[in-house]
Amino acid sequence: MERLTASHRRKLPGPAVFGILAGSFASLAAIAVAVLVLLRTASRPEPGRPLAVRLDSGASFVLLATPAAQSEYADALSLAGDLHPGAGIVTFHTDGLDTLLERLKTAPPAYAMVFILPAELDVNFAWRWLHMAAALDQDPFVDMRTGFITAATPDDASAFVRRVADACAGRLELPGMLVDNLGPNPQGAPGSFHAAAGSFFLPVLEQRLGMLSISHGVEGFADNRLASMRGAGIVHLGGHGFPDRVVDGLTASQAARLDLSPCVVFSGACYTGVTGRWFETVHGQNRIAARLAAADESLALALISNNAVGCLAAMHPDHGIPVYQEIEFLAETGCSLGDALKHTHDGVILAAGGSLPQLELSDGQPPPRWTPSQVMLYGTASRVLFGDPAMRLMEPLPLPPLDVAAETSPGAITLTVRVRNPLFRSAFTDTYHDDLAWRGNMFNDRLLLRYELPPGWDVPSDVRVLGAGNAETSIRHRLVAWAIERDGGANILHVLADLASTGYMQSEWRKPGACMGLEIRR
Repeated sequence: MERLTASHRRKLPGPAVFGILAGSFASLAAIAVAVLVLLRTASRPEPGRPLAVRLDSGASFVLLATPAAQSEYADALSLAGDLHPGAGIVTFHTDGLDTLLERLKTAPPAYAMVFILPAELDVNFAWRWLHMAAALDQDPFVDMRTGFITAATPDDASAFVRRVADACAGRLELPGMLVDNLGPNPQGAPGSFHAAAGSFFLPVLEQRLGMLSISHGVEGFADNRLASMRGAGIVHLGGHGFPDRVVDGLTASQAARLDLSPCVVFSGACYTGVTGRWFETVHGQNRIAARLAAADESLALALISNNAVGCLAAMHPDHGIPVYQEIEFLAETGCSLGDALKHTHDGVILAAGGSLPQLELSDGQPPPRWTPSQVMLYGTASRVLFGDPAMRLMEPLPLPPLDVAAETSPGAITLTVRVRNPLFRSAFTDTYHDDLAWRGNMFNDRLLLRYELPPGWDVPSDVRVLGAGNAETSIRHRLVAWAIERDGGANILHVLADLASTGYMQSEWRKPGACMGLEIRR
């Protein structure tokens, strides 16, 4: 297995990969200057109220650990037990998930905190875990929300769990500020650093948090900017990535030295969830190569060793916009971090047609013949949460993105779904399909709907789109997929429908009053 080398760190993906990963900020970096111009260049904005950190304590919880992690992280595991009294501890082997699945099926937990060594966690395990987490019942959606606990050292693991516990108990304050680090901008002058109040991708949060967007030139993230994200309770990292860095941006070494307030980090840069083994496509040799990132070459482990209280990132090349969708979903619902990641994974499952294939990479194999859509889907399926999946960060915002009205008859339910709050900018983007987009390798718009069926309704015989439009303007659309989730005693209908876009995050669908009609038949 090859280690991460300086040449790998400097490498950028080939032209084909740039096209495929258009939404991962590798290609979006070119719009950073335009984005910052649209925002209000100003001094650092005032923060909002501190984040309302608390636990979703009403749901079932389990602590899971590999034998090695149970031994090395014994102190951290004890702290987690204090945080979740009554949670059982189950030991499992990474090659024994089928056995673990059968055990968990007897009393399916809503949440799991998984203690695992960095070397035991890779993209193959993340994909297998996602399949298992969705297999506790018969529907295709995620049943068990998961947070992983891992660290470069046992002391780092203990400190990480202790920060989580202190934040949930109110002993540690997460500031009411979000810093959106857009990453390197190829249009920026050498040595440039841009900062502006607001966020192009998350404008809906400006009513709740202080918002600051930053970007810099492509020569890298300078050491004299290590304090630029201080005072933020939520940090977003954008750009293309490798395990040890955002390309031309923040490095693992710098991440360990950042002047961070206690915060949750959402990373949209590829590979930045890697803690050990990872897989790279070697295009000139038409093969997959297994690489090994040491502890000091892992951006995720660096953030965990710093002041992070949680971190969401991918183990493989992923997609940039679902990261913003996770943050928006937190703001819309006030849900837990585990539910925010479930929202991402459930969206992947719908976009894939209602199920995911078994995914596995190995050293030396030819690159999988994935379509651009599949690259985006499967990379996003590799996103993981480091931290406590039951942690909540904020109360829901008052104005949701959609308004849903239902008319029920004996044989059908007609839903009228109206756009209510277009400031949820990222939520209306389908990051996986471009057949209705304004140009190729960009994105359709979407309706992603979760609707609880009335009592007495089981699995519908059919769901169809009746039409979509805004005033007198009709909007091209197609139904991508629908499926039923059984959640406790409720039947939840999930629908993904795509709509035509007219520009980057522009369409008739995004205007207030735009609506779509859906018919659900028994």
